[in-house]
This record gives sequence, C-alpha cells and structure tokens, in this order.
Amino acid sequence: MLAGAGTAAYLVAFHPAKPVHPVSLPQKVVAVQTVGLIGEVPPSASASDLVQLLSTRVAPGFTPVPQSEAVSGTPEWTADQMAGGTYIFIYLPTGQCLASTGPAGRPGLALQHCDLTSLGQRWQRLGSAVLTTGHDFYEFKNAGSSKCISQMFSTGHAVRAGLAPCNPAKPVSQLLAFWWSAS
Repeated sequence: MLAGAGTAAYLVAFHPAKPVHPVSLPQKVVAVQTVGLIGEVPPSASASDLVQLLSTRVAPGFTPVPQSEAVSGTPEWTADQMAGGTYIFIYLPTGQCLASTGPAGRPGLALQHCDLTSLGQRWQRLGSAVLTTGHDFYEFKNAGSSKCISQMFSTGHAVRAGLAPCNPAKPVSQLLAFWWSAS
C-alpha cells in the first residue's frame, strides 16, 4: 500500500497532468480576410460615429475612426474563419490573437500568443446580420466564456472593449462589422 502511495505521489510531483481540452476544435483555416473590426457608437453617446477595435500595451480598446478614414482606413486584423464556422482574430501589429481571459465570472479581452486549440480565442458570429450603412454587423460570442465583444461606456464615451452577456436584441454596443475588407 505504501508503494502505491509513493508511486502516486511521484507521478503527481514529476509528471504533471497535461491540460485537457474538452472540445476538439477544427484547426483548418478555410478563409482569411484582412479587416478593420468596426463598431458604431450608440446614438446617445457623444463621440465619432464609428470606432475601431485596436490594442495598446494594456488591452484591446475602441478608438474613434476619423471621418476622413471611414471609407478607406487601415485594417488591423485578420479574421481567420475556421472549419466549423468559428473565427480567430489576429492583430496584425503584434501577430497575437484576441482572447477571452480571466476568471469565468469576469472575463476580459486580451491579446495572447495564438493557440488553435484554445476556446478562449475562438469567436462565433451570432444570428443574422444587422445591415447598417452598407455593412453587415454581427455579435461575436467567445466560445470559451460565452460572452460577446462589447463597447464599455463611461458617461457616454466608449472607454474600452470588454465582454458582456450576449443580448438577443443586438444592441449597437455589441455589433461589429468587417470594414475595409481585403480578402
């Protein structure tokens, strides 16, 4: 009995368990687009009509799109559509992937080293499009946290990008379009 306990202790101490991925995710890329991830600012906010998801050293956030760049701006992401229908968003300046991170109760957005097996880096386009200004807008839900990319507001201004429960009413604060797409 002691030998069995010793063997078990040795295995736990020197052979840590490998991470378990409960779902086998398709790793084949079926389409790649270079895009701007663009949202519209809700009518009650006092800011530019359009915001672009960008990243700083701290975290991804929404930045106003100058009117002069609304038609021909700079795409900063690739939207890699995977077999099975999910997306991986890769930020071109760093080559990192958009991910849901942090505790399950309060996940946030971050950029991470890309991992094709991570649910936290997979995004599902929800439902049908909302057509606005000639672009299709969708909610994007994270496959790991089940939360949607959202504009987070403070006194009417989008201050950061975050994750919030997906809203079937499709509020403007949760809708994104692939803008300036270059397939």
